[in-house]
Amino acid sequence: MSRPSPAARPVPAPTRRALLGLAALGGTGALAACSGGEPEPAPTTPEPAPTPTETGPAPEPTPTETEEPFVPEGLSESQRSEYRFGDHPRQVSDLWLPADGRREAIVVLVHGGGYMARTDRRNLNLHVADLVGRGWPVLNTDYRGYDDDGGGWTGTFTDVATAVDMAAEAAAQHGLPLERTAVVGHSAGGHLALWAAARPRLPEGAPGSGPRVVPAVAASMSGVLHPTALGGETGDPNVVAVFGGPADVVDQHYALGDPTRLVPLGVPLRVVHGTADDTVPVTQTQEFADAATAAGDTVSLQLFEGGTHVDPLYVGEETWGSVRDWITAQLEALGA
Repeated sequence: MSRPSPAARPVPAPTRRALLGLAALGGTGALAACSGGEPEPAPTTPEPAPTPTETGPAPEPTPTETEEPFVPEGLSESQRSEYRFGDHPRQVSDLWLPADGRREAIVVLVHGGGYMARTDRRNLNLHVADLVGRGWPVLNTDYRGYDDDGGGWTGTFTDVATAVDMAAEAAAQHGLPLERTAVVGHSAGGHLALWAAARPRLPEGAPGSGPRVVPAVAASMSGVLHPTALGGETGDPNVVAVFGGPADVVDQHYALGDPTRLVPLGVPLRVVHGTADDTVPVTQTQEFADAATAAGDTVSLQLFEGGTHVDPLYVGEETWGSVRDWITAQLEALGA
């Protein structure tokens, strides 16, 4: 199929539009609050943004089983194929296909939001629209948060594993090349995206072991890439919650769910972080990059001076653009 020019369709969003559900995660700790920057309206809901609180904008409502799916700007419902893997409304992946000029690959997105129920896959709708508008088929994944029924350890992890594995169903149904799959996530989703890439390293019987889909490349934006370091009694409460306890109590969970402890991942990696991130410490990405490089992985690390935690969510700006361009180059090198 013919390949479109990157400029074939415009990026469907202005440059500085923050998403809901990231700045007001509640509690204390790295993932639990984000005070940097002014709250802005969310593109993931047609209603006006809720009144900001001291810690940022109020959370976006969680979708319900009866709620119509939110279609990213510039796309239509006819471009979506739904892949459900459970009864919970968050146990789903959406495949979005370009209207024409499809590239032969799959880009899998994993949203962040502190591993909590209040943020869902619509958090990355702008990224879906941007990628699909450039010709890339996109699988936008969802999963139960630790505060959802059945979430946490192990439900959040097995949901992510199964959501990513839905790329195999999508590839079979739509004739897509599964061997050219990229996975990318933001914040908690950065952690879960790289963990998904690390699944071949998991022992038999571990949550997420035996993957049907092994990404060819993986990327993290502002990711929680060394959660063990945040899992202490006085560490990040969201990390402790999703792992089912502090690291010194359930270290076996962290050993199976911490990407830094699972290196080498064996695929090209892109990891970016802002130096002014006051939600997830920049050391999370630095420590992962050091460990992965030492283990033999090829790691593209970029720290954005003065960058904040939510910068990657602004699709018209440099952070996301650098990741998108890296993914494009990697997939094109594989023949996409």
